[in-house]
Amino acid sequence: MSVLLRCFLLLLASAPALAADEPVRLTPEQATRSGIVSAALADMKAGAGIRLPAQVVVPPAQIEVIAAPLPAMVAALGAAYGETVKKGQWLARLQGAQVLELQRDFANAQAQANLAGESLRRDESLYADGIIAQGRLSAIRAAAQQAALLLAERRQALRLAGAAEPGTGSAALSGKTEVRAPFDGVVLEASVQPGSRVDAMTPLFKLGRLAPLWLEIQAAPAQAAGVGRGDAVSIPGCAQTGRVILVAPQLQAASQSLLIRAELPKPDGCIRPFQYVQAEIASARQLADKTWRVPSSALVRHQGEVWVFLEAPGGFRPVAVKVLDETPDTTLVAADLAAETRLAVKGVSTLKAKWLGLGGGQ
Repeated sequence: MSVLLRCFLLLLASAPALAADEPVRLTPEQATRSGIVSAALADMKAGAGIRLPAQVVVPPAQIEVIAAPLPAMVAALGAAYGETVKKGQWLARLQGAQVLELQRDFANAQAQANLAGESLRRDESLYADGIIAQGRLSAIRAAAQQAALLLAERRQALRLAGAAEPGTGSAALSGKTEVRAPFDGVVLEASVQPGSRVDAMTPLFKLGRLAPLWLEIQAAPAQAAGVGRGDAVSIPGCAQTGRVILVAPQLQAASQSLLIRAELPKPDGCIRPFQYVQAEIASARQLADKTWRVPSSALVRHQGEVWVFLEAPGGFRPVAVKVLDETPDTTLVAADLAAETRLAVKGVSTLKAKWLGLGGGQ
């Protein structure tokens, strides 16, 4: 029995090689009854593009976190998650005791600067009349300069806090400040609600510029093999194309895929941050002539290889192909096939069974 078993296994292992030399014998009538349909291979000539899933992300350099300038309460919000904002638009109004302190300090510094300015003008007049000495005038000038510097410091502190100067639109100290957008963009995160109490540097908003945008594309190593920097990337519905700016040198541990990053310089609203899309990469390095995009239903797998069946005199001939890219509907393969031949696209399971000797003819 052991000798017979070894002979059987040897014959089984050599069956594909023998079958690859001999066509699967079928008459046209048998092929029709078995539901086998063929199509011209010339109509399946592959282009240079591969289509892969991608996610739209905002480049880190275009994201800015807007934080609370000082401890306060969030009195009101002027923008929410997902909204588009303009530069200078108010995002939040804060109210707190420290805003009052800044406004009070500014008012005091402004009064001291005004007083020092008046003293300087008076002493300059007295010095011109020879009433006071040069030393007293120099001291008054130094005091006026210090008062002006202190006022500039208090004014800058108010501006950094987003608070209005006392007397600008309001006669009294308001204790309120506004956080405004530093650029045109979209609200990617809104971390607080009205009534929340926040400390200094507590994140309030995360804003992002929407041009350019990145596409994070996931590819199998075989799919990424023909992709390089500068390759064109197109998205359905987008008039402008992008370019590949990175092909990661290492695999991602969780998915065992390679990251391909493309940049779309002018999305013009055709895609949105965090959206999932299908990206088509057109390699600048043209694919080999002998590449074909065939229906996935035309492929069969056996002993680690992928096969297709070509029409041949008296039936169909199995031919091994190399898979370059695979989608649910079509597969990009490389094989030295003549364009004038025809390929079985339906009923290949019947051909495989007959090829491996697992079924009889019709």
